[in-house]
Amino acid sequence: MKKSLLFGILFAGCMTSSYAQSDVLAPEKNEKKIDHYFGVQLNNLIRQIFSFNNSTAADNTNPFLFTYNINSHKSGWGLRAGLGATFNSSSTNDNVTKRTSDIKDIQFRLGIEKRFSLSEKWTTGVGLDAVIKNNNDNTTAVTNNTYLYTVNTQSTITSTGGGAMAWMRYSVTDKILIGTETSFYYLLGKNKQTIISSDNTPAGNYSETHSDDGANEGKISVPVVFYLTVKF
Repeated sequence: MKKSLLFGILFAGCMTSSYAQSDVLAPEKNEKKIDHYFGVQLNNLIRQIFSFNNSTAADNTNPFLFTYNINSHKSGWGLRAGLGATFNSSSTNDNVTKRTSDIKDIQFRLGIEKRFSLSEKWTTGVGLDAVIKNNNDNTTAVTNNTYLYTVNTQSTITSTGGGAMAWMRYSVTDKILIGTETSFYYLLGKNKQTIISSDNTPAGNYSETHSDDGANEGKISVPVVFYLTVKF
C-alpha cells in the first residue's frame, strides 16, 4: 500500500513538472517572427464619398496603389514593395479627324525599411527605395479631307532612380491599420518618340522621325495619401 501511494505521488509530480515545462516552452515555440502587411490606397474611394469642391490643394502625387511590407517582429527591419498601374484608352471623332489614344503607365518600387513603435497604437518607419517607371503612349490621328492623312505618335518614357521615404500607421485593431507616407525620389530616364506620317494621295507621301532625349525628375510626395493596411 505504501509503495503504491509513493508511486502515485511520484507520477503526479512528474506529470505536473512536464505540464509546467510545456507551458514555459509553448510561448517560445509559437512566438511570431515575421509580420506581413498588405496595403491598398484609399484616396480614390475617399474622393467618391466626400466632395472637396474640386480643390487641387491636396492632390495625391503618390502613384503606388498597392503596397507590401515584410518585417522582423523583433527588430523591425524589413523589405517593402509598391506597385501602381494606369491603363487609359480614349477615342474622339469630329467627323473630320478621328483620334485614338492608348496610355499605359506602370510604376514599381522595392526597398528596405526600419519599423519603430511609438505607442500601443502608433508605429512609424523610414527606409530607402529603388524605383522604376514606364510610360507608353500610342496616339493615332486620321484626318479625312478628300484624302486620308494618318499620323501615328509612339512615345515611351522609362525612368529609374530612388530615394528616401517615411510612413506612419495607426492600429484600428490588431489586424487593421490606417496610415500615410511621404517620399522623395529622384529619377533619370529616356524619352523615345517615333512619329510616322502617311497619306493615300497620288504621291503616296510617307515620313518617319525618331527622337531620343534624356529626362530627369525629382518629386516629393507629401503625406496626403491614405492606405488601408491588413496585417497577417
